[in-house]
Amino acid sequence: MNMRYFITSLLSSLILLSPVASAQSSAQFPDKPIRLIVAYAPGGATDIVARMLAQELTPIMGQSVIVENRAGGGTLVGTDSIKRASPNGYSLLFGTNAFVITPLLHNTPTYDPVKDFSPVSQTTIQPLGLLVTPGLNIKTVEQLIDYAKKNPGKLNFASSGNGSAQHLAGESFRIAAGINLVHVPYKGAGPALVDLIAGRVDMMFTSLVGNAENIKEGRLVLVATSGVKRGSATPNVPTVAQTLPGFEAYTWQGVIAPAGTPVAVVEKLNAAIKKVAGNPKFYEKLAAQGMEVQTSSPSEFKARLASDAAKYKELLQRTQTSIR
Repeated sequence: MNMRYFITSLLSSLILLSPVASAQSSAQFPDKPIRLIVAYAPGGATDIVARMLAQELTPIMGQSVIVENRAGGGTLVGTDSIKRASPNGYSLLFGTNAFVITPLLHNTPTYDPVKDFSPVSQTTIQPLGLLVTPGLNIKTVEQLIDYAKKNPGKLNFASSGNGSAQHLAGESFRIAAGINLVHVPYKGAGPALVDLIAGRVDMMFTSLVGNAENIKEGRLVLVATSGVKRGSATPNVPTVAQTLPGFEAYTWQGVIAPAGTPVAVVEKLNAAIKKVAGNPKFYEKLAAQGMEVQTSSPSEFKARLASDAAKYKELLQRTQTSIR
């Protein structure tokens, strides 16, 4: 009886102490480096912005924020690693629209973007650039559509992976223009851009971040942008919508934690991200490349994830993108 009493008392004490220990842990956060997972290969826009953000967050958090690339499975490899990570704020995902899209591509999703994660903050939003390899000698959307119609099945487009926002932008363009395009998926925008510059693929909807020099030096041709109106960074570049009314495609990026991450930790991370966003140099550097810094509260970001899930589900059905 004494032993039973001792065990019962011990368990009760542990239960009572656990909230206290959790609160103390949250108050001390962070006391070691933080990993920021990018579910793409190095070199793409998401990787570039993640590293910029990590560099700015490090002095604010008082600990190193280290970017780690985990490409594969259409972002599943990196995303699943965060789903399984301890919910303590030390393992985070730098996600994109693909975070919401990827589960919709599977008959049996491995994760729910709303239920299995704790959104921290959106960080950016941007229209995409329609980039074409110079070898095609195409300068306008009209010329691109005309070429595709005269050469059915010959034109292809690259993306950072099946189900990425780039992929769906290409599919939407294919349908809106009434042309035949072949999708070529990669494990990130970086490898796709290498092949686009080399002329091994024809075109791509992607971020302008990191591509200014390629466009300026003529290694890539910026035919149009995908926003409703012309971007402040590209005022002389037309939109796809000027040729195909109603067409638009945007991407966002944001920081996401595993489900169950303490509210205090999420709030501390959110405040740090907003502090970075308030840095004029960080804002101007991204704005010059057509990307708008746009943060949110955790609840606002969660609402975006839910609304995007519904929007992309409809889009996938309309574009007849295959479910796996």
